[in-house]
Amino acid sequence: MPRPPHPVAPRSEIENVLRCGAPRAVPVFLPAIYEHKAWFIGSTPSAISRDGDLLARAMLAEFEAIGADALVVGVDVYNLEAEAAGCTVSFYEGDDTSIPGIKPGDHVIHVGDDLAAAPVPNPLKDGRMPVNLAAARLVRRELGGDYWIRGAISGPFSLAISLVGAEAVFLACIDQPDWVRSLLAYTGRIITEFAKGYIDAGVELIVFDSQASPELLSPAMYEEFVLPITKEVAAWAAAQGVRDLPLIIGGNTTPIAEMLVQTGCNNLLCDFKGDFDEWSAIATGAGKALRRNLAPRLLETGTPDEIHATAREYATRAQGLPGFIMGTAVIPFGTPTENVLAVKRACLDARSA
Repeated sequence: MPRPPHPVAPRSEIENVLRCGAPRAVPVFLPAIYEHKAWFIGSTPSAISRDGDLLARAMLAEFEAIGADALVVGVDVYNLEAEAAGCTVSFYEGDDTSIPGIKPGDHVIHVGDDLAAAPVPNPLKDGRMPVNLAAARLVRRELGGDYWIRGAISGPFSLAISLVGAEAVFLACIDQPDWVRSLLAYTGRIITEFAKGYIDAGVELIVFDSQASPELLSPAMYEEFVLPITKEVAAWAAAQGVRDLPLIIGGNTTPIAEMLVQTGCNNLLCDFKGDFDEWSAIATGAGKALRRNLAPRLLETGTPDEIHATAREYATRAQGLPGFIMGTAVIPFGTPTENVLAVKRACLDARSA
């Protein structure tokens, strides 16, 4: 079994934080490592995203190098459901470390399509869903049941954008709102089917829906279209026995913070652009765990001492805050390991603050 450089939080302590129990002396540390996983084994994002064994190797190497309090099963986390539903993903060969992405304009659903009987991908055989599920099972077997492993699923609005295209969806929100609701009901069916695969593989869930950020979608449209389907997905997960469901929406989500605490997800994100004080008050009042992200630029180009100082400042400000989690924005491929470990060190140093 890999040995991380620092102690990791056992499941019971993670669950206590997510459920806003007594504040933890050492903040939970959850860096956002997706395509950067490949760097730990000298591979590329395209290679590990298409091979379950390779992805598992990269995740275990990440665990050994960083020792974060959880791992995410996922590389190009917004593409898997859309690809399984028919979209084409571009991959890169050789030493190219570009991130796989859906080919521009390659959308499989058009505004007005009848989606009532649209097929739902099978996570055991369609696209690369089986790759992630295989990696989830392998890593769970290796690390045991006391470590928190989260399977990445797209949020309903982000998946809608992938399937239809951003401009078409935004215009349809104005011109054909009932059809948008039918689209989101369909994406919800795809998401929950994929989530079943992760649950059966013995791992937890994490939902990514950054296309629903206020920087892209107005708060009024979030409330009308996205909040109801997100509540449905969270309620479905709870009915499956999932007690802890993180929701990750990047950008400045302060304008929709009051709505996000209504989603049924209990671990929310205050990205580096968000107002931490306002978010903290809202999350604490609603009994929701809150992850605060460091900026990717700082992690990529700052010195370990600069990164440590900023992370220590966040940890100090959050002392006594139930449910506080130290996070990062997406860590770029090739970020020096000592930069990421500087954040972990700041969490450990918080004990003496």
